[in-house]
Amino acid sequence: MPLKLTPVSTKECIFSEWVISKTKRETLVEIIAYLYLRQEENAQRVIAELEPRRRAKKGKVAANVIRKLTAPHAEDAKLFRSGTADEKESARKRIVTTIIHRDGLLFQHISWVAARLAMPKGYMTSPHVRQADKGFDGFIVELDDSGREIERIVLCEDKASKSPRGLISSSVWPEITSIRNGERDDEILADLVTLLKSIPGIDAETAVDEVFWEDVREFRVAVATSDSQRKAGNFLHIIAGFEAAAEGAIETRTAGVLAFDDVRRGLAELASEVIATVEKIAGV
Repeated sequence: MPLKLTPVSTKECIFSEWVISKTKRETLVEIIAYLYLRQEENAQRVIAELEPRRRAKKGKVAANVIRKLTAPHAEDAKLFRSGTADEKESARKRIVTTIIHRDGLLFQHISWVAARLAMPKGYMTSPHVRQADKGFDGFIVELDDSGREIERIVLCEDKASKSPRGLISSSVWPEITSIRNGERDDEILADLVTLLKSIPGIDAETAVDEVFWEDVREFRVAVATSDSQRKAGNFLHIIAGFEAAAEGAIETRTAGVLAFDDVRRGLAELASEVIATVEKIAGV
């Protein structure tokens, strides 16, 4: 597997530490490249160790993907080096934002792969197309053996940060609380119906009408950070408070952390590898 998910014992949730396989890194990069190119079927084929199918190039998809994976953008880097004082400061702010957005979207793609490996029978939304998209970072549905009724609805939050603990506490836990309070039910319903309509043989509206939210709703939180965030040999402090925010049985809460020596540098290196693979696939 391109990602190794190692369980770590905690009462907060089902927790695992993620590591990118050194021998399967190219496979992970290829999967992510196909996902960025909106070729999810080919990404699935790579995971299943099948040969990807040749797809026709579509407009400027590859060029747009490469720009999203590039941070900073060349024009901002140039201004930061040689612009006026005001131009340099504006460029600096854009560079910081561009890197954060690049890393966040890239990690969503990595998290999608981890979820697919952990839940091979689940039906999943594709990673976002736009950077800094609002709403859930991922949405996974598992059906019962009949394939007609919803067994699990997993709402996913993915964060890439140098200091993730504060981000989780200030952003993710309040969002989960708002979901539990029903404040996002219309958004969940919209995403759920859209996903279910893509599944053959299921009546989306009937399945939704028959489900009881609280019985099937689960939460998944994934974090990319630097190894320097490790405390007492683990990253459990990052997801402290998960149980209080989400409540319910431990099986309804899943979390994972992917650590790099340096999260920004690690994601930048991975982005460069994905760009090269996108260029190869698209013949750029």
